[in-house]
Amino acid sequence: MAGFKGEASYASIGSLIGFSGATGAVTAGQVLTEMSYPLHSGRIAGLSVQAVTAGTGAGSTVVDVLLNGVSIFGAAGDKPTLSAVATGVFAMSPPAVRALKYEDRISIIVLSVSTTGHARLSATLAFQKA
Repeated sequence: MAGFKGEASYASIGSLIGFSGATGAVTAGQVLTEMSYPLHSGRIAGLSVQAVTAGTGAGSTVVDVLLNGVSIFGAAGDKPTLSAVATGVFAMSPPAVRALKYEDRISIIVLSVSTTGHARLSATLAFQKA
């Protein structure tokens, strides 16, 4: 998997994959996937978020990655975001927090949507050795 924009690609040792389902729009607060990190130490190597079906309204769909309940992104504008009427890859900045330790809880959630959220939304978070 490619690393974050402007960074080299790294061999991943695992991934966390979330999918909203084949039908129906995502809703604010929807958990796409969640897990406990099973290795002793690692780091987030890359993240990709995409939507196949557009939503409606003037706003955007925003996704967040939580590490033990706290966003890994430093500012609200850094989180994966896609205009409601667009499809494809969400724009984002690299996260501020990337280190992982044994039993960290990682969640990928839909933070907010416009009038109607995107459908067929997928997210992949890749891990590598620390």
